[in-house]
Amino acid sequence: MGKKGGGRVRVVQKGPKMPANPMADFAIPPDEELNLPVKPDSGSGYLIWPMGETITMKYDNFSVIYPNYLDSNKTVKLGRRIAAKDAVPEPTVQDLHEALASLNVRHVIQPYKGYSRDSISRWDNPGRVLVDLEGAAENGIVGMGTDGAFDLDEVPDINDDNDKENNGGSGGGKKQLLREIAKVIPKLPNRQTRIEEKAKAAALEAEKQKKLAIQAEKSAPSKGGGGSGSSGKKKKGKKKK
Repeated sequence: MGKKGGGRVRVVQKGPKMPANPMADFAIPPDEELNLPVKPDSGSGYLIWPMGETITMKYDNFSVIYPNYLDSNKTVKLGRRIAAKDAVPEPTVQDLHEALASLNVRHVIQPYKGYSRDSISRWDNPGRVLVDLEGAAENGIVGMGTDGAFDLDEVPDINDDNDKENNGGSGGGKKQLLREIAKVIPKLPNRQTRIEEKAKAAALEAEKQKKLAIQAEKSAPSKGGGGSGSSGKKKKGKKKK
């Protein structure tokens, strides 16, 4: 079992040595590992428009607009702020930026901010913009209520009379800006190109699935094929003498 030397006993191991990692055989090879992209910091990547005010702009009091606010595919519970007939399907933060720039409204783009009430949008359609409502009011794009305040951000626009109640009868405010943005977005060239490419990709995928279904149908064994084969065989009879 051991050897004596210098008053000490040295143990000698017998038999096969244990591997360094007993679970090594169950480890996933590096080329098969799923590497998820690192989630960017939500507080990084801010873009200011116009860019000439990148250092001087103070946007602490700007109003927040998420794409959900004017998404016709979202319910009021998921954040839609205007009527569905006035909204647009699947607007992005890039669409908001281009629409606001065309309206000459100062704003800040926060591309990695997610809307907390909609977990799907937080991952599939992130981003928001901070908008200078006072500057938009000075440009005549939005109006204020009789009390000098904009409409309430958390009150959804269910019907056409809702804004008049929130704005002392003026019908302007933040929701008016949302409607103006929604009018501009469908005309944006980048959005039109994106929608066309998305439609082409969907058509190609549908065609691919159709071909796979046809191939699977051809390769599938026909029903009742086994019975017909056995019935086609000739029965053996007795040999004539």
